[in-house]
Amino acid sequence: MAQPFDDLMRKNKIMDKPLIYLFVLAIFWGCSSTPKNQNAINSAGPALEASAAGEMVPEYRLGFGDVIEIKFFRNSQFDETVAIRPDGRISLAKVGELRVTGMTPAKLDTIITDAYREVLLDPEVTVMVREFGGYQVYVLGEVNAAGGFSVKPNMTLLQAIATAGGTKISAQLASVMVLRRGVNKGVDAIKVNLTKSVKGKHREDIVNNDILVQPQDIIYVPKTLISNVSDFMRQVYAGVLPPLDLYLRSIIIYDSI
Repeated sequence: MAQPFDDLMRKNKIMDKPLIYLFVLAIFWGCSSTPKNQNAINSAGPALEASAAGEMVPEYRLGFGDVIEIKFFRNSQFDETVAIRPDGRISLAKVGELRVTGMTPAKLDTIITDAYREVLLDPEVTVMVREFGGYQVYVLGEVNAAGGFSVKPNMTLLQAIATAGGTKISAQLASVMVLRRGVNKGVDAIKVNLTKSVKGKHREDIVNNDILVQPQDIIYVPKTLISNVSDFMRQVYAGVLPPLDLYLRSIIIYDSI
């Protein structure tokens, strides 16, 4: 059985971090320019640039957390507004469950229309996305209000943590972990030392040690130092770091199927 992560790291010193630093720095950073460290790029950027250049922009694809409205012309009793579950499915009356993640709204429109042909005569269906659940970042660990939050344009790691109510006294900002989808449905782990950003006296110290977040990022603020990223990921996949393991599986694994 895997040894608990906290026991492995309990010899490390926990540093106290005043909460006021995070809020002041988040406001300070929000008024500054885009950071030079662009290890993470907001996904809205390339799409906007492509649109401005007159190039084709990929059609939006449905993901976990999206809320979709399904309307039936002449058969309003079948109208539904549903959220896509962590397993990538929705449930509809008379049809049952459908896996919809990765589909475009137009594709889902066709599938639902075909499914209801066995129930209705010449069904006419319209699918509309009402809420984009995929444009969220999840902040967990030693923060005061863990959960999912909407990604703002050019949102940084410090801003995301501040949105989650700031850190607890036990937070270890020298080992903040950012988990995000990688290639081939994998998961990339990025270790970020935010100590310089919190304690920095100059704007460059703050900006150069902060990164931009991406939609669906999972930000984990630990209470102990993390010395090895690979060991950390093994602990996550072993399920000994709840609720991080639950978030990882529901947000990244299920949504990428």
